[in-house]
Amino acid sequence: MLKRTCLLLGLAVLLLPGCIEFDRQTVTYEHDTKADTLLIHQTYHGLYGADDVTQLSEQEREQLANVMKRQRTFFFANWIFELNVEGCKEQLTEAATPKTNSLEEAHRRAQTNALALLIANVRIENGKFYLNEKGQPCGTQRVTIRNVSKLIEAVNALLRRALEVEMKKSDSADERKLINESLARPGPFIILTGQQLRVRFPVPKEEFDKAGHDDEKLRQFLAEFVRSGGAMSHEHGEVHLSFGRIDAARESVTLPMAGKENYRGNALAHIRDTYGLAKDFDPKKDAEEFLKSKAAAPKQ
Repeated sequence: MLKRTCLLLGLAVLLLPGCIEFDRQTVTYEHDTKADTLLIHQTYHGLYGADDVTQLSEQEREQLANVMKRQRTFFFANWIFELNVEGCKEQLTEAATPKTNSLEEAHRRAQTNALALLIANVRIENGKFYLNEKGQPCGTQRVTIRNVSKLIEAVNALLRRALEVEMKKSDSADERKLINESLARPGPFIILTGQQLRVRFPVPKEEFDKAGHDDEKLRQFLAEFVRSGGAMSHEHGEVHLSFGRIDAARESVTLPMAGKENYRGNALAHIRDTYGLAKDFDPKKDAEEFLKSKAAAPKQ
């Protein structure tokens, strides 16, 4: 159900046979409530390809080049969530034709509104490649999201419309009941208060209980998320996730990649020869400089 709803949202859910992955990721973010801006510094530790043990495949080289040319950023696994600004532009064009079905048209309008806001208010800048203390290639990105409260409001509206469509199309009475009860509850699905992010979403209890049972890396990811201060529970037919402290100045978390493969040193030569490696690069210092600057913002 979750993957189908993500497709309705227009979010990029990558299910490619092989792609660039990373061993761990550090996300450091600062939500400036007065400026209504969210700054995110991304560090991808241990970049590698999933196809061939010895070298990057041609597809993986193309994917890395695409990331370098287009505004794309990832969160903890390239199939969990990708923010792709250029992809949003393409999706906005594809969603231009009105729907004859009133429910689908309401979803289309919510989707185009959210996409337009993402395009206008998100900027993703690729940073330096460097080697960590293990000799693994790593990369950084700087992400700036302006008008974040308006954007979250639009995504919440899109979530609601996507769930309405999903409920209408579902052949399962239990699933329709689950979604309907979630939609009936007051309050948004995504809330950002200070540095605390909270998310709720309808998920059957049996799916929640099975999360990670057959996937050791996902199980490690979820356990590390909780150890790092995150919270995850299932209440009234919904999964509830939260991370961060409301009154903190900023938050940072490092989590393992929730992918299928383990790190292998097959990307170093290509990254070094194609993009270069910065010497004596400190990603923590880079994050500090970015978050202090407050200057990285999309043009109006």
